[in-house]
Amino acid sequence: MHDLAERLAAATGADPALDAALAEAYHLPAAAYTASVEDARALVAALLPDWRLHLGFGATGMFPYAALSKGDERSEAEAPCLALAVVRAAVKIRLDGISVSDIG
Repeated sequence: MHDLAERLAAATGADPALDAALAEAYHLPAAAYTASVEDARALVAALLPDWRLHLGFGATGMFPYAALSKGDERSEAEAPCLALAVVRAAVKIRLDGISVSDIG
Protein backbone atom coordinates (compact mmCIF):
# COMPACT_ATOMS: atom_id res chain seq x y z
CA MET A 1 0.00 0.00 0.00
CA HIS A 2 2.82 2.41 0.70
CA ASP A 3 4.04 1.91 -2.88
CA LEU A 4 0.60 3.09 -3.95
CA ALA A 5 0.96 6.20 -1.78
CA GLU A 6 4.38 6.93 -3.29
CA ARG A 7 3.02 6.53 -6.80
CA LEU A 8 0.12 8.85 -6.01
CA ALA A 9 2.48 11.45 -4.55
CA ALA A 10 4.63 11.33 -7.69
CA ALA A 11 1.71 11.40 -10.15
CA THR A 12 1.22 14.58 -12.15
CA GLY A 13 -2.00 13.67 -13.93
CA ALA A 14 -3.94 10.83 -15.44
CA ASP A 15 -2.19 7.48 -15.05
CA PRO A 16 -3.96 4.35 -16.32
CA ALA A 17 -1.47 2.03 -14.56
CA LEU A 18 -2.14 3.81 -11.27
CA ASP A 19 -5.89 3.55 -11.90
CA ALA A 20 -5.51 -0.21 -12.33
CA ALA A 21 -3.45 -0.44 -9.12
CA LEU A 22 -6.14 1.47 -7.20
CA ALA A 23 -8.87 -0.81 -8.54
CA GLU A 24 -6.89 -3.89 -7.55
CA ALA A 25 -5.87 -2.59 -4.11
CA TYR A 26 -9.40 -1.65 -3.10
CA HIS A 27 -11.34 -4.31 -5.04
CA LEU A 28 -13.07 -1.69 -7.21
CA PRO A 29 -14.11 -1.81 -10.85
CA ALA A 30 -11.59 -0.48 -13.38
CA ALA A 31 -12.08 3.24 -13.93
CA ALA A 32 -10.14 6.41 -14.74
CA TYR A 33 -9.79 7.45 -11.09
CA THR A 34 -6.83 9.79 -11.73
CA ALA A 35 -8.38 11.39 -14.82
CA SER A 36 -12.10 11.68 -14.13
CA VAL A 37 -13.61 13.64 -11.25
CA GLU A 38 -16.74 11.51 -11.59
CA ASP A 39 -14.71 8.30 -11.22
CA ALA A 40 -12.69 9.78 -8.33
CA ARG A 41 -15.94 10.67 -6.57
CA ALA A 42 -17.16 7.11 -7.14
CA LEU A 43 -13.97 5.87 -5.45
CA VAL A 44 -14.76 8.08 -2.42
CA ALA A 45 -18.35 6.83 -2.34
CA ALA A 46 -17.13 3.22 -2.37
CA LEU A 47 -14.29 3.60 0.14
CA LEU A 48 -15.70 6.28 2.42
CA PRO A 49 -19.49 6.36 2.09
CA ASP A 50 -20.14 8.51 5.17
CA TRP A 51 -17.50 11.16 4.39
CA ARG A 52 -18.17 14.64 2.95
CA LEU A 53 -16.13 15.82 -0.02
CA HIS A 54 -15.25 19.48 -0.57
CA LEU A 55 -13.39 20.64 -3.67
CA GLY A 56 -11.64 23.93 -4.30
CA PHE A 57 -8.34 25.63 -5.02
CA GLY A 58 -5.46 26.17 -2.62
CA ALA A 59 -4.42 29.57 -1.29
CA THR A 60 -2.30 30.30 -4.36
CA GLY A 61 -5.21 29.47 -6.64
CA MET A 62 -2.94 27.34 -8.79
CA PHE A 63 -3.66 23.80 -7.65
CA PRO A 64 -6.97 22.19 -6.85
CA TYR A 65 -7.50 20.50 -3.52
CA ALA A 66 -9.88 17.95 -2.11
CA ALA A 67 -10.94 17.79 1.52
CA LEU A 68 -12.75 14.83 3.05
CA SER A 69 -14.33 15.05 6.47
CA LYS A 70 -16.36 12.97 8.86
CA GLY A 71 -17.00 14.47 12.27
CA ASP A 72 -13.62 15.65 13.60
CA GLU A 73 -11.62 13.55 11.14
CA ARG A 74 -10.26 15.29 8.07
CA SER A 75 -8.00 14.64 5.11
CA GLU A 76 -6.81 17.16 2.52
CA ALA A 77 -4.69 16.85 -0.59
CA GLU A 78 -3.56 19.13 -3.40
CA ALA A 79 -2.62 17.90 -6.85
CA PRO A 80 -2.07 19.16 -10.39
CA CYS A 81 -5.60 17.99 -11.31
CA LEU A 82 -8.80 17.70 -9.33
CA ALA A 83 -9.35 13.96 -9.80
CA LEU A 84 -5.87 13.23 -8.48
CA ALA A 85 -6.46 15.47 -5.43
CA VAL A 86 -9.64 13.53 -4.61
CA VAL A 87 -7.87 10.18 -4.91
CA ARG A 88 -4.90 11.36 -2.82
CA ALA A 89 -7.17 12.55 -0.01
CA ALA A 90 -9.14 9.29 0.01
CA VAL A 91 -6.11 7.01 -0.04
CA LYS A 92 -4.47 9.07 2.69
CA ILE A 93 -7.41 8.27 4.97
CA ARG A 94 -7.15 4.59 4.21
CA LEU A 95 -3.37 4.56 4.81
CA ASP A 96 -3.47 6.69 7.96
CA GLY A 97 -5.78 4.15 9.54
CA ILE A 98 -8.58 6.59 10.25
CA SER A 99 -11.57 4.49 11.21
CA VAL A 100 -13.37 3.46 8.08
CA SER A 101 -15.27 0.29 7.34
CA ASP A 102 -13.38 -2.24 5.26
CA ILE A 103 -14.64 -2.96 1.80
CA GLY A 104 -14.15 -6.10 -0.24
